[in-house]
Amino acid sequence: MNPLNVLLLLVVLTFSTSGFAAGLDPLTQLCDGCHGPLGVSSNSDMPTIAGQPGEYITKSLASYQVWGRPCVKSAYRHGDTSRPQTTMCKITEEMSIEDMEALGRHYAEQEFLAAKQEFDPALASFGAELYLKHCQTCHPEGGSVAGQGPILAGQWAAYLKTAIRQSSGGEHLVPPTMERKITDLSPEEIDSLVNYFASQQ
Repeated sequence: MNPLNVLLLLVVLTFSTSGFAAGLDPLTQLCDGCHGPLGVSSNSDMPTIAGQPGEYITKSLASYQVWGRPCVKSAYRHGDTSRPQTTMCKITEEMSIEDMEALGRHYAEQEFLAAKQEFDPALASFGAELYLKHCQTCHPEGGSVAGQGPILAGQWAAYLKTAIRQSSGGEHLVPPTMERKITDLSPEEIDSLVNYFASQQ
């Protein structure tokens, strides 16, 4: 390749890479403001997004953009907590698909850390049976690794319970197979499942 062309290519790559990084930082700071540093949540109503599959995060952001998930107002928990409450729909409304994919890659590269939380051992034991019957196909290895769905083992129980309730009610759009399964679960079975996932610390 002509030396001049090589130099031009290096210049383009340098500026495009630095521009990309500069563009991503404000977005990750926005996400970390609620989900915690590097996406590890310390609040039971807020899911940890660190370590989740990039494609899952991208699809979730795209779903919020079209109001495919409930857009509940939430306060910032980290950084400048004086900022007014916001919603995921508001946050994603100006995002491009490139922004969403970049965020997906960023958080997929972080380490998922299980939440330290209380759980009921008896419910968790029954929940393990329910997991084998209903969940292991899409959430393998006890839900500790991402399959066709996100990591569930060690996720906050309060968040999971809300997400299941919203999904069974049609507020949170999920694949039809999952919707059918969770709609058939009783409140006691849902409690058992979330206690099972919470027990994996």
